[in-house]
Amino acid sequence: MEAMGAEMAVAANRACRLAHLIRTGIYDHAVVDHPQYGRVFAFEVDGYGRRLLMDDANVPSLLASPYLGFVDTRDTVYQNTRQMALSADNPWHFNGPQIAGVGSPHTGFLRVWPMAVAVRAITSTNRTGVHDAIRMLTSTTAGLGLMHESVSTADPATFTRPWFAWCNGVVAELIIDTVQRFPGLL
Repeated sequence: MEAMGAEMAVAANRACRLAHLIRTGIYDHAVVDHPQYGRVFAFEVDGYGRRLLMDDANVPSLLASPYLGFVDTRDTVYQNTRQMALSADNPWHFNGPQIAGVGSPHTGFLRVWPMAVAVRAITSTNRTGVHDAIRMLTSTTAGLGLMHESVSTADPATFTRPWFAWCNGVVAELIIDTVQRFPGLL
């Protein structure tokens, strides 16, 4: 039993060292200067100086960095990255009459992932932004009352996956988070 405890301590120490190396590597190689937003996290870097500036709807994502415990929502690099990810400068961010948010190359253009809308709200400090996200989510279920993988920006009846358990779970987290952070909003 004691040997197992010692092995766990060694593994935990190794994991902490590795986490530190990864964090340092991200800040040294994946924080880049954007002409409009300032210092932002790159979505991908190749080690040769090239980088991809975008975000994807899936978690993990740049938008989900605070949700995953990597940064605080008030972190300047994160806030700059958030502005970029939620703008037309992100080739996978779409605005439509029914829903606006981040999509994914996996489901194509003009399709927003409700999971990304939920993550945007969970990582937001803005009460109105959270309210708007919840309104978008509840109005784009195509009458099923369940979250989809992706939804057309123009027509909520056009979607992928009639239900997406992962997204439903993230939206449940959003509801709990909203009740705790913004009492009376729901």
